[in-house]
Parts: sequence; structure tokens; C-alpha cells
Amino acid sequence: MSTAAPASPRWFTPGDIDGFLGLFFGGFPVILLLVGLAPVAGLPAELVAGRILPGVAVSVLVGNLFYAWQARRLAAKTGRRDVTAIPFGVNTPTIFAYVYLIMAPVYARTHDVNTTWQAGVFASLLSGVFQTASAFCMDWLRRMTPRAALLCPLAGLALSYLCLSFVFGVFYAAAIALLPMIILFSLYGAQLRLPYRLPAGLVAMGVGAALVALMRGLHIYNAPLVPVPALALHLPQLFNVFGLFSHREWWAWVSIILPLSLLDTLGSLQILESVKVGGDDYRTMPSLLMNGLATIGAACFGSPFPTSLYLGHTALKASGARIGYSVLNGLVILVLCLTGLVPVVLRVVPLEVAGVVLVWYGLVTVGQAFTEVPAKQSVAVALGLLPMLAQWATGIVAASVHAAGATLPDAMARFGNELAIRGLFALGQGALLSSMVWAAMLALSIERRFAQAALWMVAGAGLSAIGMIHAYTLSPEGISNRIGWWVGPEFTFVYLAGAAFLLICEGYARISRQSARN
Repeated sequence: MSTAAPASPRWFTPGDIDGFLGLFFGGFPVILLLVGLAPVAGLPAELVAGRILPGVAVSVLVGNLFYAWQARRLAAKTGRRDVTAIPFGVNTPTIFAYVYLIMAPVYARTHDVNTTWQAGVFASLLSGVFQTASAFCMDWLRRMTPRAALLCPLAGLALSYLCLSFVFGVFYAAAIALLPMIILFSLYGAQLRLPYRLPAGLVAMGVGAALVALMRGLHIYNAPLVPVPALALHLPQLFNVFGLFSHREWWAWVSIILPLSLLDTLGSLQILESVKVGGDDYRTMPSLLMNGLATIGAACFGSPFPTSLYLGHTALKASGARIGYSVLNGLVILVLCLTGLVPVVLRVVPLEVAGVVLVWYGLVTVGQAFTEVPAKQSVAVALGLLPMLAQWATGIVAASVHAAGATLPDAMARFGNELAIRGLFALGQGALLSSMVWAAMLALSIERRFAQAALWMVAGAGLSAIGMIHAYTLSPEGISNRIGWWVGPEFTFVYLAGAAFLLICEGYARISRQSARN
């Protein structure tokens, strides 16, 4: 019998190149996205290149290295050669949430770049703390919450801020972005393997870049160029995060930060489950903790954007990716972010072109919300999308009023009753939480689990009583949360009445079941 020790797992295999290209062209558009959206929150290119991108680079590199080490350790422990690291990168939905729901309102109110940036870093730091702490209780919450309620908030965020926002941009710049979208959707939808294993994202963005170059040369496409700071080495700098907790007004964003961080952790749990089904059984606690700690690390280095586990482990394993692709992805992102090359890429591949990748991911997220629940609960998913759409529409209304040279308080009297604009604002405030409440209530009612549905109505009553949902304040700067005690009594009473009605339904259902048995 041979007593030779098993060979150490290889760091790189030929399939890791394919895996790197797949992960990079799925995750790099997210980096382009945060650079392209920075002007929405008033963040100058110098701040993005000098402080935010280095913080992103640190978190992505450390996370990718950890998950590569984790995969190598599992491979050494099991003696397998087909272990694939978990894909990891910047959390796409939170970019939209933090830019449009936190930083942009702060900038509109203060016109102070540093305050806006610090508000985003505070949100990212708090999200990382919540993610780290919630790693210890996620299994319980997942068991108690209907899947429709878990999937709806992210699906609504994807539908409104990924799909609608970028689809409008695609059709606005149809000459350069519409063909790349057709190419990408066709290739992703058909799951067609291209010659030389070219990634579909690379092909789509390459076509878009060629169209931009051609039409700029012919003076047909004359969109302003993205500002590019001088190319230089931007080393990460530690940020004093302890002073952020003294801003009492920022704690009102807990209604945005908390559900996003909880949903991200729950989504990570589901990803780990799919990874296990794919053959790689990683320990849950370290995997979740690394995600939260990477987000905290990003904030400590000045990044206002959390990190996340990515879907696609099964596809990466099928392409032959193992361990090295994760290391390579982290190193390439590090080089691009520290050298200031990301804004340069945006000059070649405008955000409207890179955004078609994000539209696809948004559509997949929405589709998953409908397909991953029982068919009869699909109406609960549809209901859960409405609060997020209302929140997105609220932003459109506020931006339109501001562009017209008016303020929301002045414009309210002109809306009249036809649009029920105050109802739009009320539904949109705390949309992530109210999406969970309403989707859970309806999904449980469909299953005739009325007592549990009543508990979600009680939760809605408590959230509305303290202003986490539905309560808002109008000011010349826009619309903001109204956190306090007893700020939405009409909603609180109605939620409590709804809970009482559901308990009556529970009693009636029990009586009906007993009568049927007799």
C-alpha cells in the first residue's frame, strides 16, 4: 500500500482563466457603476479615485483571498481536485440604495461632499456590523420568514434601480447601447458557449466600445467624457470611523441599512446552500463572517459600498474554475482601483453600455423571486414589489419637481387628488421593510397560516409607530424619513386591526377544519 501524502491542491488550473474572465466581466461593471453614479451624490472624481476605490480594492482583495484559501483548505482536507472558491465582490443592490436613498439626499440637503461621503461610509460600516452579528441568527430568521418575503425586497430593488433606471439609459443612448443589450441577452439567455470561451459580457461591451469609438470619430455620439483624474498610485488610507456614530440624524437610515444587510446575509445563506448542492460544503459561519468583516474593512478604508457573495458558483465550477480565479480577480481589481484606471475604462465603455450586464442581473433577480416560491404565492411576490417601485417613483417625482425649479411642499397643492401623491410617498418610505411585511402577510395567508401572518401585521404596526415605514417629512430639499414615537398612528391602528382580523380568520379556519374532520 502506498503511504505517500496526497499532493497539495494546485493554485491555478487552465480553467481558472475562464473562471476569472467570467467573474471579472460580471463584477467589473459593478465597479464601473459606482464610479458612474458618484456624480449623483456629488462625489468628485478625485475623491472616488483617491479614497473610495482603494477601499473597494482592499475589501475585494481580502475577500477573494480568503475564499481562495478556504477552497484550498477544503481541497486539502477532502483530497479533491474539483473544489471551487465562492465568487465574491461589491454588493450591487446596495450601490443603488446607498447612492439614491442616502448619499444623494444628504448632498441635496447639505451640498457638502465630505458629509455626503461620510454618510455613505457610516451606512456601509453599520451594514457590516449588522451582517457580522446576524451571521449568528440567520438560520432562525430564515425558518420564520416566507421565501416570498426574503426575495421581494431585493427583487423590487433590482426591478426599479437596476432594470428601469438602466433600460431608460439604454434607450436614451440606443445607438451605442441597444445592440450590446441584444447581444448580451441573447447569449446569456441561450447559455451559448462562444469560440475560445469568450465571455458574453466581454463581447457585448467590446461591441459597445467599438460603436462609441466609431460614432465619436464620425461626430455622431458627443456625450460628455467622464472626468478622469491624473493617473497615479492611490494607496488605501484608514478612515476614522468612530466619529461617524455621533451624527444622530444618520440613524434614521436604519430602515434602509438593516433590511439590506439582513437580506444580504440571507442571500449569502442561500448561495452557500447552492454551493453545497454543487459539491463544495463550506462551513457557514466563517463564510458569512468574512462577508461582514470585509464590509467593515471597506468602510474603515473609506468605501461606502458593502461586499457580497456572488451567484454563479455552479457555472464557474462547470467552466473548470477552482481556486486561482478568485486570487486573480482580487489582484486585477486591486490594480485597476489603485491606479485610477476605472474612470478611463468608462470613457471607452460608457455606463449605458456596461449597464446592460446589470440589467440582466436585475431581471434574473426578479425572475428568481417568482420562480423560487410556490406558484400560488406569486401574487405575494407581485405585492411585495410595489413598495420598492413606489420608492423609486418618489425619487423620480422629487427630481422632476426640482428640475422644474420648484420644491415638493410648493408642488403638493398642484398635484390634487388624481395622483394620490401622498399615498405614493407613504408607500415608498421604508420600502424594504414594508415589502417584507406585506409579502410575508399575503404568502402566509395564502397558506392559511393566519396566526403567523398576524405577527407580521403586528410588526408593521410597530414599525409604523416609530416611523420606520410610511412616515415622511417634506422640505424644500426633498423627502426624508420621519423617525420618532407615534408618527404614523393611522397606519399603526390599521395594522393592529389587520392583525386582529387575521387572528379571527385563524380561529374560523380551525373550526372549519374540525367540522370537516367530524
